[in-house]
Amino acid sequence: MKHLPFGLRTAKTAVSVALSVLLVRFLSTQADAMFYAALGGLVAMDTTFRRSLQQGLTQFLGVLLGTGVGYFTHYFFPTIPFWTVGLGVLLLILLCNGFKISYSISLSCIVFLSACSYGADDLLPAATMRILYTAVGLAVALSINTCFRPYNNKHRILRLLKELQSQFPPLLEEVVIREHFPDTQKLIVLLRKIDMEIDLYQSQRFFHRKHNAEALVCGCRQLGERMVAELEVICGMDTPGDLASDNIKKLEALGIPCAQLAPRKCTRRDTIVMNYHLEKLLLAYEYLDSFLQEG
Repeated sequence: MKHLPFGLRTAKTAVSVALSVLLVRFLSTQADAMFYAALGGLVAMDTTFRRSLQQGLTQFLGVLLGTGVGYFTHYFFPTIPFWTVGLGVLLLILLCNGFKISYSISLSCIVFLSACSYGADDLLPAATMRILYTAVGLAVALSINTCFRPYNNKHRILRLLKELQSQFPPLLEEVVIREHFPDTQKLIVLLRKIDMEIDLYQSQRFFHRKHNAEALVCGCRQLGERMVAELEVICGMDTPGDLASDNIKKLEALGIPCAQLAPRKCTRRDTIVMNYHLEKLLLAYEYLDSFLQEG
């Protein structure tokens, strides 16, 4: 999909809609049948299997609510006065909000308005058809999202972790060598992005071929968080201390020049505190580097 102007999810959505329409054509030639099957195939396609399943169930409940309200509207008001349409939409909005499925409001209202267009004699068969063919579309979308290249963002997580890691040498040079205190907000933003991607990754546990991959990405994320925390402590010091010889060697291995660093006017406590946190940061950096090479 790298050479196409759309992603895999877009392609799977198109295939889902097409197959949904194809399947219902074997069951019915009514235009409404194809419409509801295509609608089910469209709304249930999401990023991950879990999200697709949740979206499918949510939207199916919306179809049930829209059909039910439409049925009872016809039952009590066969001629459908204009004000009952508005009342039905209001009721559906309240029901969807009450069931915490606000994303289904539009679909349930569309289904309700469609139900209002049928005659009272045709209402029950039409309601059954509507629910059945929407379910077909939802099932097709869920199957395609499950069987064809399930979402796997492990490599994206590792790229973000490498990007996070690459931020540290220049930041360490700023704070430890030049005694400038950089803004660490970019690191916090990267951590949040990593958290979001890990949440998506964990929602796909069933499809991971390597069960230790989740432990790897979560462990790397914890190391990244530890590095950010240690850097923030160093940046919060009033006066940086003198560098210990072991830390100097590790910094120079990262390409940070320390040879001509003059002694500082600092207390022994400043030196101890800074080297302690710097040692923890560099150790986490080394572990992260080795894990990323394995990944």
